[in-house]
Amino acid sequence: MCKSKKEIAGAFEESVLLLSNYSLPSWEELPGIDLYMDQVIEIVNGYIKTLGFLMGEGSEITKPMINNYVKLKMMPAPEKKKYSRTHIAYIIIICILKQTLNIATIQKLIPVDIPKEKVQSIYASFVVNQQKAFGYVAEMASKIAGPILSNEANDPARMNDLMIQAASSANILKCLAEKLIDMN
Repeated sequence: MCKSKKEIAGAFEESVLLLSNYSLPSWEELPGIDLYMDQVIEIVNGYIKTLGFLMGEGSEITKPMINNYVKLKMMPAPEKKKYSRTHIAYIIIICILKQTLNIATIQKLIPVDIPKEKVQSIYASFVVNQQKAFGYVAEMASKIAGPILSNEANDPARMNDLMIQAASSANILKCLAEKLIDMN
């Protein structure tokens, strides 16, 4: 069923508002005590719940996912079945970046064999830059959608233009990110 322009505009405005106001927890806000897998899953899913509307169904973190990240050497193995702040940082970064980047590219951004201080630095940078990206995307999306959504006519072709522009922008930014990461 095709949504009306009013429904699309409402969903769009809600998404832009969520993006504008969302931020990931800082390093200091991550749990300072070691946690078991179930606790980690609950906490990380709480952090990324707001992003679920963007990442879609199945974006929640699960035990098999975490086990695969360890098996694929995307993050360090837990110590005595407990996960530290460092593990949680890895999981958050991986969970968000895997929506657009492949495993090898993510491993270049945050290698598994780096000291805790380096993970802390990478995570802090990730949080700041994620916030900047949310603001940038919200601003750019408003610029793209504004003329289309403010037009009085309920032209399905114009709604299609909005969707194509969003998808094309995402693709271009993904390709640019991969190229920059490969050059580093």
